[in-house]
Amino acid sequence: MYKLSLYLAAGILLFLGSCAALRHGDMSLISLGMPKETVIKRIGKPNMVVMAQSTEEGPLEVYEYMPVERNSYTETVERRPVWVYFLNGEVIEWGPGEDWQIDNAFTKRMLERYHKRRGHR
Repeated sequence: MYKLSLYLAAGILLFLGSCAALRHGDMSLISLGMPKETVIKRIGKPNMVVMAQSTEEGPLEVYEYMPVERNSYTETVERRPVWVYFLNGEVIEWGPGEDWQIDNAFTKRMLERYHKRRGHR
């Protein structure tokens, strides 16, 4: 009876852990302007911090998430990196992870897109 209870408890923990993994990286739970702390509460800690640097507008950070996606055509499970960009601790952009080069031109383009969006509010 003890072993049965142990297996049942382990099964429940495994199930709950898999549910949490499915939620990790669900980008539908975040929005532009959301504080970094809220993002972490909603979709979990990032798999890694891709970069952090100072800009004229404030600190810029990029978090990487690896959500699990199911391809409905092939029934395969795929993991693709999604990067979330924070400026001054708020989401300014997210999308597919790119080949990262710490390069001022990339940072400048991203900040220009941010300024365009803020100007159109």
